Amino acid sequence: MTSTSEPAPKLTLAILGAAGGVGRRLAAQASAAGHQVRGLVRREEQADRLRLHGAEPVMGDLTGNWGAVLDGADAVVWAAGAGASGAFEAIDRDALIAVVDVLKDRGPRRLIVVSSMGVDRPEQMPPFLSAVLRVKAVSDAHVQASGLDYTIVRPGGLTDAPGTGQIQIGMPAPRGMIARDDVAHIVLACLSLPQTIQKTFEVVGGETSIAEALGKV
Repeated sequence: MTSTSEPAPKLTLAILGAAGGVGRRLAAQASAAGHQVRGLVRREEQADRLRLHGAEPVMGDLTGNWGAVLDGADAVVWAAGAGASGAFEAIDRDALIAVVDVLKDRGPRRLIVVSSMGVDRPEQMPPFLSAVLRVKAVSDAHVQASGLDYTIVRPGGLTDAPGTGQIQIGMPAPRGMIARDDVAHIVLACLSLPQTIQKTFEVVGGETSIAEALGKV
């Protein structure tokens, strides 16, 4: 068994949604931690920004050609979402399901999905979120049934405020906000925490350190 005092192994990490708010923060944090990061982007300006974070951009599109970003990966993070485009079925459902099916066939087995709070209770969430939450419920369930070494992180409302490193995890967690910086930190921490495998949890800002909160998942 690996000693807890030993450093976490360095990984080749593939990020789908690397140009988004959580994805680009994760790329920067993972690169700074010594991991090799490959991120899927659609436009050259997104690629330039990713390079500034120390990551390698891979051009592609989640509705088309995205498989190359997985080459050589030890772990995959899904940080994508349709956002303002409204293409929830194409991105949040169909594309994630397609990624899961490819990973089942070719690997890697480690997958972390950034989903959303309220996926399992859309009727209790704000009406404008209900449609996308119902779509995410389908893809989250596909992940959970895949047999992959998955973790599904379901954050509350996302902000661009600096991360505090203090969170609250629950299933469910109380409705609240969380910094994208902290969500990226949580994802990065989960990569080295086997107790988070095959776990789904909600998370908002709180008063417990990320390390302590994840240690109780």
